Amino acid sequence: MTVKQYIGEFRPSKRGLGKVLGHLEAAVMEIMWRQGEASVRDVYEVLLREREIAYTTVMTIMSRLADKNILQKEKKGLAYVYRPACSRDDFARSVVTEVIDGLLEDYAEVAFSHFVNRMCEEDEIKILELERIIQERQRRGDR
Repeated sequence: MTVKQYIGEFRPSKRGLGKVLGHLEAAVMEIMWRQGEASVRDVYEVLLREREIAYTTVMTIMSRLADKNILQKEKKGLAYVYRPACSRDDFARSVVTEVIDGLLEDYAEVAFSHFVNRMCEEDEIKILELERIIQERQRRGDR
């Protein structure tokens, strides 16, 4: 799965899925990853416990997520049943890959420098792990 088609705007100041999805899209996806499979009605009922929301709004959001290939939908009787197209971890991995590849394409030196500086500020153990990964790749001859 690639997120290229639905990362319209990367919002670094937002938290979690809000960096790449709208607020309601993120809420729907969290529900979908927890439940695995759900109808619009199922998701609507969960969201309704947290906020006032129209059924048609949930239906529109889920339909858009299916159009973006984030959800898969299957007709069962008169309704559609939706499933996540990938796991939350795979989605996150795809987002990270897309964002970092985009940064490295145009700003590799600045991105590397910031990454290393940030790692040093956060935790010395992270820098040691990065060094280990680099050394391991050099030993294997990975490029």
